[in-house]
Amino acid sequence: MTSRTLGAVGRLGRAAAVLLLVTLAALTLPHLMPGSPAVAALGPTATPEQITAYEAKLGLDENVLAATWRWLGDALHGNLGHSLSTGVPVTTELADRIPVTLELFVAAQLVALCLALPVALLSAWRPGGPADRIATAGAFVWLAVPGFVLGLLLIWIAAVQLRILPATGWTPFTEDPVENLRHLVLPALTLGLTEAAVFTRTLRGQLLDTLDQTYVAAARSRGMGTTRLLLRRALRPSSLPLVTLIGIGIGTSLGGSVLVETLFGVPGVGSLAAGSINARDFPVIQAVTVVSAAAVVAATLAVDLLYRKLDPRIAHDHR
Repeated sequence: MTSRTLGAVGRLGRAAAVLLLVTLAALTLPHLMPGSPAVAALGPTATPEQITAYEAKLGLDENVLAATWRWLGDALHGNLGHSLSTGVPVTTELADRIPVTLELFVAAQLVALCLALPVALLSAWRPGGPADRIATAGAFVWLAVPGFVLGLLLIWIAAVQLRILPATGWTPFTEDPVENLRHLVLPALTLGLTEAAVFTRTLRGQLLDTLDQTYVAAARSRGMGTTRLLLRRALRPSSLPLVTLIGIGIGTSLGGSVLVETLFGVPGVGSLAAGSINARDFPVIQAVTVVSAAAVVAATLAVDLLYRKLDPRIAHDHR
């Protein structure tokens, strides 16, 4: 067995261990709550029969390891339980919500990249110049602005003052593509503008390191134009951290967009998680936690493979 195969097996083993630990932690949550989760959810007027039935649904009538083993067995067959609030299968809830969150994530990343790439390239080409100072200060200030403040500001400008975009709500793309895009703009800008500041700072730093390399200086001495030098020689090796940020963002977006989705009324995974927490809907909370962890692990593995394609030296170093 080659070292590359051993490395792949090791990464898959670590990924499986992480998912197992996250699943165990998620299913342990009801057991760790003070008092009775059944009484807290059903109220003090709940009958003993109702409490017993509720605890059976949560797996509180068995130990954590047995509940985890049973949950994993059901999950492998596509059964993540039923929502305690609606009675709908959790898989159905997630199937309806995940595409919405992924659409929002893709739109936000496009906004971030369209802003960050030109700003970072211009800033790194003339470090210390006026454009660099403005970009650096702007990114620093922008990172300090809380997401909900930015979202409220965009709502006030675009929905209240200009009245050109809806403040909240959602229309599926299959029903009305135009209305879908109109409802997508503000939440995508809220997420994308914050990401743009992170991308700009990260890419600028990497570009500065790359532009100091010998092969870049050699290309510059041969008379290569500025645009070609930046795009052909400097951008690709400097883009690896962006690949990491975007890849990890795919996973974290499933559970990390709670604020934006709640603020704009977007029916994604984030708003599902927020509503489930308020309703103490443990099957949904547990499923969102595990699915989000699985997405992060899958994205991490994909980023690792993409790293090796973008920079063959990484694959060579691990042989």
